[in-house]
Amino acid sequence: MKLIVDENITCGKEAFSKFGEVHLHPGREISNEIVKDADALIVRSITNVNEELLKNSNVKFVGTATIGFDHIDTNYLASQKIGFTTAAGCNSYAVAEYVMSSLAYLIKNNNFSLEGKSIGIVGHGNIGKIIEQYSKALGLKIVLNDPPLKRKTVESKYKSLEEALECDIITLHVPLNKNGIDKTVHLINEKNLNLIKSGSVLINSCRGPVVDNQILKARLTEKKDLLTVFDVWENEPFADLEFLQSTNISTAHIAGYSYEGKINGTKIIFDKLNSFLKTEYKWQPPLPKLENPELKINSSSADQFLTEVFNQTYQVEKDSNQLKETKSDSPKGFAKAFDLIRKNYPFRRELLNYYVRSSVEGENSDLLKSFRIKQIPGE
Repeated sequence: MKLIVDENITCGKEAFSKFGEVHLHPGREISNEIVKDADALIVRSITNVNEELLKNSNVKFVGTATIGFDHIDTNYLASQKIGFTTAAGCNSYAVAEYVMSSLAYLIKNNNFSLEGKSIGIVGHGNIGKIIEQYSKALGLKIVLNDPPLKRKTVESKYKSLEEALECDIITLHVPLNKNGIDKTVHLINEKNLNLIKSGSVLINSCRGPVVDNQILKARLTEKKDLLTVFDVWENEPFADLEFLQSTNISTAHIAGYSYEGKINGTKIIFDKLNSFLKTEYKWQPPLPKLENPELKINSSSADQFLTEVFNQTYQVEKDSNQLKETKSDSPKGFAKAFDLIRKNYPFRRELLNYYVRSSVEGENSDLLKSFRIKQIPGE
């Protein structure tokens, strides 16, 4: 069996070699010529999988080690009876921690406070539910928006997009739907951007085209009245550099790039390929221990808790500085640098690997539990 695997999939060769001969390739360079005699294709979000890529090939299984699949022509795969799976849920905690680290940065550097604030969570899937869990623990007022779930559940907790956009913090966690009743391309657009009040925070860590980048850039240029956190961009990796420089936090589509998020993606696709082939190969992902997992938390408020936790674990500003300081003489050069940042992303662990020594119960204990930080008896 021959497998074509994106070279950036963590432990891709180690895991999928159980099934056969693995060939690693850069995701943007995977072509019809490369896949024509392959039996399986394992990609990430940068490879468009469609008829042009797979026509006259031997591919019988496609897996994407990502939660989104707007880069996959699922109708074509179904028409050709090609097996398909995503890695839904693999990096949900990583993205949620990215959002919280970004809020910690704004608290430290932009005179922002969570006290008395509301959060509009647009998209209530795996990531949205974790953001909701964190937000409850932090004492935020929560407004949920998810039209498909509203129709499915008829639950009153799901509010309109307009209500979500009136919150102090708006964080976007929707798939990229190009058509239909739940179209999300330019979900944030010229008609509704004005609903976001001055001083609010807008976070996009789902897909670039969910926000009309040009309309938002115009507002940031004219008013400079919003705090913005963007991990994804229209025409990525050919991002609008003026827009990129105008946001408070700008990163290279790495919100979900924790070690756990990436290794979970590999494991999910490994298990799904086993199921597809009716095989029983075994592979357990390596989970190296942290050298310094103990945190010092002395928080008396939600603001202080977030800043203390993420000062010691994941500082999103380092990722933002790297992207903003990237120099290039051409859009093509910047795009290449963007991809290199993703390829060479540093080792980042999720909060479940950390602990605090404390016997204190109460508010801080609940926060620690909600953020998956272990609490062990103090000395």
